[in-house]
Amino acid sequence: MADLMNGTYTYDQLKKQYSNFIVPLIRIKVNGSDQVEKLNLSVYSLKATLSLDGASMVVIKLIGLYDEEKHTFKSNVKSAFPIGTIVEVELGYQSTTLNIFKGFVTMRGSEFGTRTPFFVLTLMDARRLMMLTGSQYKLHTQKNYSDVFKEIISAYSKLCSPVIEATSDELEDPISQTQDDYHFITGDLIRRVRADREFFILGDKAYFRKPRSSSSPIMTLQYGRELIALKTDEGYRDMKIEVSGSDEENQTTIKGNATVEKAKGQKSIITQTPELFLADAVSKTQKQVTDVAKSIAARKGWEAQTASAITVGLPELVPGRYVKVEKLESDLCDHKYYIKSVIHEINAEEYRTMLEMEGWE
Repeated sequence: MADLMNGTYTYDQLKKQYSNFIVPLIRIKVNGSDQVEKLNLSVYSLKATLSLDGASMVVIKLIGLYDEEKHTFKSNVKSAFPIGTIVEVELGYQSTTLNIFKGFVTMRGSEFGTRTPFFVLTLMDARRLMMLTGSQYKLHTQKNYSDVFKEIISAYSKLCSPVIEATSDELEDPISQTQDDYHFITGDLIRRVRADREFFILGDKAYFRKPRSSSSPIMTLQYGRELIALKTDEGYRDMKIEVSGSDEENQTTIKGNATVEKAKGQKSIITQTPELFLADAVSKTQKQVTDVAKSIAARKGWEAQTASAITVGLPELVPGRYVKVEKLESDLCDHKYYIKSVIHEINAEEYRTMLEMEGWE
């Protein structure tokens, strides 16, 4: 599978590779075999939603499979996709595709209405399985948050392998888990700012890494070329962050401070900058409380910058990467954007890619 976190491309390169983006191609693989070719499937539509937050999902609608006399869909197709089947999805053009998803058949069903009957498959990645584990009552005794993550993600090795940026926490006390695996990692390990990491799954890789660490943009977009539409919004922000911890050895309170970066040219409205005070029972050193404060301030800044875009269908555009826009509007548009979610949608008329982005440089 291609390394989706490190590849960089040019428009001319992709245009040549995908034969001018004319004939979209879908491959739906089970055990390495393309079922579209093997079973002669007709894909009416495919919608792949890839996200940093929550489970990624692919919905596939197949046509031409219903036998009106026997009142049933073709048995060989139904038997090829039982619930729980591991499936990989590749998208591209002509004869060239890129693997963008690995997951399992979460649901399968049908649609009858004004159009021809559809046989519908819904696929989701390993994060959905992690949510289905229910409340877990565990005590993690590892000394680093990255080792806790490694232990948890090992249970999902059939769907993904871990890519981990190790942490060096030297934890003194065990970590108690009282919820499902997904919400424990995203909540207790990350959102409560114990570990300055982001967790997501893309293709067959589960990433536990420093936020936004793939700094090189996938490619540069230009309006009127591959970029069809772009919308940007930047909000007011004015806040200081103070995080307090406890130096147990010296029996003192330690504090870390950071300031949320303001918008370019932003004017101050109130005389005293609002402060957000947080207590962190895990931080024991000055560096730790300062790092936590900086992490929170950075996230507050990113949340105030949002953008959405539509491009021609480009499988290389995936969440967890930056994309650059140029030659549109120097202050409001020409930035390097961080992709939070991507929708790849193919139907009878076209292949389009939709981006949701947060934070830019």
